[in-house]
Amino acid sequence: MDRFNLVIGHNDPAFKDIISKQIDNSLFALSNVESCFTKLIKACKETSAKVLFIQHELIKENDWITLQSLASSTEIVLLSNNRIDAAKAFEFDLFDFILEPIASSRLGKTFDKLSRLLSPEKKQFDLVSSLMQKLTPNKPDDRQIVLKDAGRIKFLTPDEISWVGGAGNYVELHLSENERTILHRQTLSSMEQQLLPYGFIRIHRSAIIKKQAIREIRPTDNGDYIVTLKNGANLNLSRRYKQNMHELIC
Repeated sequence: MDRFNLVIGHNDPAFKDIISKQIDNSLFALSNVESCFTKLIKACKETSAKVLFIQHELIKENDWITLQSLASSTEIVLLSNNRIDAAKAFEFDLFDFILEPIASSRLGKTFDKLSRLLSPEKKQFDLVSSLMQKLTPNKPDDRQIVLKDAGRIKFLTPDEISWVGGAGNYVELHLSENERTILHRQTLSSMEQQLLPYGFIRIHRSAIIKKQAIREIRPTDNGDYIVTLKNGANLNLSRRYKQNMHELIC
């Protein structure tokens, strides 16, 4: 299992270096640094962040309910130069409160608590993943795809997937039943190789689709194609992957 993603919301760029020194060779990996509350929440959701450090100055009064909702899946540490704000952390079910300027020893105690809390979850996920690898049959048609999604372990079959989008080291799996998308840490190229035996094909540098999910293909004025799926999604078939058109229609 990869390390737990950690997101920082702070106005001082130097705070990133402070956190980076604390999490070196630990359970945590720094994924995003933001100074805007909206971008911060988006980053937490997109990376399935397990830990968020947020400066009190970034939070407006109507943002607290959003933070409380996020706290159900992300451990949130509130940072402030005012001791009174500790009451806010308690009121909205946040994991911890740290007074600024932050002492290294105090920050270390927070990471010790986070490690004790999250270590069992990591061990459990690694155990399940190991068992799945041992129990997976050799026949491709029987293979399940194991995904980590927002702290849960999901088991999918290729038939449940309509198409897959890529963004850096993550993929978004769009399911045939129009459920919410699943964000999973894996490159699109790696996922493409995994799904290739099940009738999936690359149509764009950031998209893989299942041939059985296609409703129609139509050309555009610039030489590309629009692929419409049965669930209504419209995706571009770029000229770079035009050679795959034959595989789509055969």
